[in-house]
Amino acid sequence: MAHISARRVYYFLIMKILMVITLGDLGGAQRHVLDTSAELAARGYEVTVAIGGTQMALESALYEANSTIAVVRIPHLIRDISFVSEIRALVELYRLVRKLKPDVVHCHSSKAGVIASIAGKIAGAHVVYTAHGFVFRENISLKKQWFYRCVEWFASIFRDRVIAVSDSDREAAIKAWIVQPKKIITIHNGIALQSTDAFLSRSNARAEMSRWAGANLSDAHLAVAIANLYPPKNIPLLIRSFEFVVRRDPKARLLIIGDGEERAKCEALIQAVPILAKTVFMAGQRAGAVSHIKGADVICLSSTKEGLPYVLLEAKLAGVPIVATRVGGVAEIGEGPGMQLVVSHSPELLAEKISEILLNPPHLMPGLPEEFTLNHMVNSIESLYLSIV
Repeated sequence: MAHISARRVYYFLIMKILMVITLGDLGGAQRHVLDTSAELAARGYEVTVAIGGTQMALESALYEANSTIAVVRIPHLIRDISFVSEIRALVELYRLVRKLKPDVVHCHSSKAGVIASIAGKIAGAHVVYTAHGFVFRENISLKKQWFYRCVEWFASIFRDRVIAVSDSDREAAIKAWIVQPKKIITIHNGIALQSTDAFLSRSNARAEMSRWAGANLSDAHLAVAIANLYPPKNIPLLIRSFEFVVRRDPKARLLIIGDGEERAKCEALIQAVPILAKTVFMAGQRAGAVSHIKGADVICLSSTKEGLPYVLLEAKLAGVPIVATRVGGVAEIGEGPGMQLVVSHSPELLAEKISEILLNPPHLMPGLPEEFTLNHMVNSIESLYLSIV
């Protein structure tokens, strides 16, 4: 034990970590990188974060969280598939790893997870990949599923360990033969319990939400979705479900907080149905949206694919009821009266559960189990690092 403790102290002081992620917006994977990087830096690790694309939100948030974290842009690491860009990104990452000589290259998101795994291992680093939900589990064609399974299998050859953020993803990866069971472990996403202090009061949050919506929501039965508007989030399903909700509960309103490629599609759906045009509101991207979560009567998630959604952890911590689709690790957060789960393709079932909570709100105790805390998550990641270096 003394030897292990001495080794831990040694690496605690000098270990270098290179985080790599494809996009610089602020979705779930980016939240994971932000929180983990800030906590590791606070514990004495030397942390660099390599970010693809041109979005600046994550870079700004990292600087605000801990100014010792270095940020490097990888210009050719982009979300869209482009063979030329991917080769260039591979070279850029290889050169970065050779320059920084990190002890661990920790990859996040699908594209970075493949390219950085290969570059990191070839450059001589230990490689860890966190899967924030596997692409082959999305609602895609069988041909595409097999393609992404083959890509993940190939990339796993270059990885020392794979972290699944849910048991559901870990089991799916093993069943799909993309990674050996001994290589993959589950480490649930976690949030800081101190974040309860950051929640606005219900009245203040509701007043701000009314301003975002451009409508008075003070007396509404308010359902809220906080999500990037990408296809896996399936926000159009939630919008369609709300026509059924309003028929049961005329005071029901839906506020969608977020932005992305499906915004125009969502707006068109809303405007095509008169009752939705009066009851569904698009707030766009809002900084600090989760601090307003107590203004919601129910938090809604309609995704077709998830790892372990941060917004549901925040809702649990705040004591706000949840209606979500049964995908990925959602059920592992804890199903019950205050967290209703439905299949991911039925607007009617989604509407039924939302209506039940809006009309008969459950009394919930705020809080989270230890396994969903930031401290537990980072302790587990740190132990994994120490097991491979």
